[in-house]
Amino acid sequence: MYDLKCGQKNCKYNHGYCCCAKDVAVSQGTLCTTYEKAETDLKTESSQEFSKPDNSVDTAVSCNAPCLFNHATKCIANGITVSTDDNGSAECLTFIKK
Repeated sequence: MYDLKCGQKNCKYNHGYCCCAKDVAVSQGTLCTTYEKAETDLKTESSQEFSKPDNSVDTAVSCNAPCLFNHATKCIANGITVSTDDNGSAECLTFIKK
């Protein structure tokens, strides 16, 4: 999947709001379990916003959520958006309950 947007600014795979992870896993509860906090000592929160998006990464998305786009534990959506839920966790916003 090439259209993978990420709103988790502090994820190490987020480059200009694009996910550059090779594989992404979404849990049964719709959380992105691939999320990993970036180990950086940058002093500004906006540095990710100025990064050039990398849309060249073909990310495999596995999914265990009861979602309309889950086909045999593989996401078949054209793209997904991951953002921060109320608890600060990375959550798939493309989720549509079956």
